[in-house]
Amino acid sequence: MRARSLVACVLGFGVLAPAAGCERLLGIQDPVAGPLDAAGDGAPGDVPRPPTSSPLLLSEVTLAPNAAQMIEIVNVSDHAIDLSTYYLSDTAGYATLPAGVAIDVTDFIIKFPDKATIAGRTAITVAIDSAAAFGAFFDPADPTRVRPTYSLKDGTMNLVLADPTMAGLTNAGEPVVLFQWDGVSDLVRDVDIMLVGKPAAGNQLGNKSGVLLDGPDADPLASRYLNDVNTIKAQGSPPGANQSTKRIRIEDGHEIHNGTSNGITGDDETSEDTSQTWDQAPYSAPTPNQPEAALLR
Repeated sequence: MRARSLVACVLGFGVLAPAAGCERLLGIQDPVAGPLDAAGDGAPGDVPRPPTSSPLLLSEVTLAPNAAQMIEIVNVSDHAIDLSTYYLSDTAGYATLPAGVAIDVTDFIIKFPDKATIAGRTAITVAIDSAAAFGAFFDPADPTRVRPTYSLKDGTMNLVLADPTMAGLTNAGEPVVLFQWDGVSDLVRDVDIMLVGKPAAGNQLGNKSGVLLDGPDADPLASRYLNDVNTIKAQGSPPGANQSTKRIRIEDGHEIHNGTSNGITGDDETSEDTSQTWDQAPYSAPTPNQPEAALLR
């Protein structure tokens, strides 16, 4: 999992620190760190404004076998959400995407297609393997009965950085990150994070606190990530073959919501007490596209 071979400065920017005097001490909520004037003419609306909040949560992850690997996302609100600026990743370096990032050959950063949406009070599933393999795993007699919404291998997700022949979720566990980026800002914004299973030392979540980036916006100034507490813990053991781990509660009351960190509304997604919000061993069989009822109350 640690053989690093996918290397890209995806937008041609590699600046991790600004020239003297150019540092901009901005939080993720600062308007310059969000929507920007791409044309440089002072006119509003050049760049689509990112969401001010997000009702999206990671809700289920299957690690094994390969054909069943999936990440499920639930929309706990009553309204549809535009997914076109949302990304999924299993790499610790996801937060440096705006300035370029190198990832391991088995890791991925993928983006939802333009105009993709998720309806209110529903879940979608992103399979790592092909839709055909996924369907055959869940119902060999009728592989069309259970289908993922998207598939990395089939290319129905935009492969920002991913080798569809190699990318996958490590069976022992690793970080799974749902994040948002408008394609212009210096910084990404966390939506939800889960340390699935029991990741090895080389598969831990990275610490982006204080990291300085200059993304592809029109100005030469860099922005700094706010502090993450990084208290999120891995599970005691990974879900085994033919099992999944499932979210059983929403985040409210189980993570820091004080507006001082790197989430869309300033929440600290690295502070979630997942021992309270996700199930633990013994795990149960996967249920793609069927989130726990408690998440939709």
